[in-house]
Amino acid sequence: MPAKDTGWGSGIVSWFNRHKERIGIIAIGHTAKQIEEFLFDWLLYGFVVFKAAEIYGPYWGSLVAFAVMSSLSALVCYAYIRFYDWAKKDWLGLETIEELRQSEETAGPVMRWVIRLTKLGDFPMFVVLSIYGDPFVVTLYFRRGAHLYNGLSKRDWSIFWASVVFSNAYWTLQWGVIVALIQPLWQYVLKPLFMALGIA
Repeated sequence: MPAKDTGWGSGIVSWFNRHKERIGIIAIGHTAKQIEEFLFDWLLYGFVVFKAAEIYGPYWGSLVAFAVMSSLSALVCYAYIRFYDWAKKDWLGLETIEELRQSEETAGPVMRWVIRLTKLGDFPMFVVLSIYGDPFVVTLYFRRGAHLYNGLSKRDWSIFWASVVFSNAYWTLQWGVIVALIQPLWQYVLKPLFMALGIA
């Protein structure tokens, strides 16, 4: 005799079928964003801080790297915002979170837990998203309204520039410490070795 269908499995399938387009868009968006953030934060940022410290010294090099990378970060993130509003697609799920925050009573138990995390307070979320995201993510997260795609208000611009300064200060400091630790290794071991091998 077949087991009685509790409806739990069919409920999940039904939910997935209703939301599969949104799930696909968010999955692709997050994958692309993670690749970009890796290239920007862990390759380009490290290279710029390293070269600036090599040319200008650790202190002035950090300031030069901060100026260069802040400008580049602001340009890239603003381009993201313009594209996001033009495409009118919630490809990071940020509008979905905002939508759920405004209607917590209709969310399921898992989403209610996620929503509670977002209610730790604006400043903790600003810090976390600035470090683990970028000014684009921070600005969209704090932008009022959901699925409006209506540009930036004066408040949004303040959040955007605050995140540009904070996130780039964090990454410049982090890479400054890393470079300070590895620069002697490069200067006295790796660079002479590469020169001896005819690589540098």
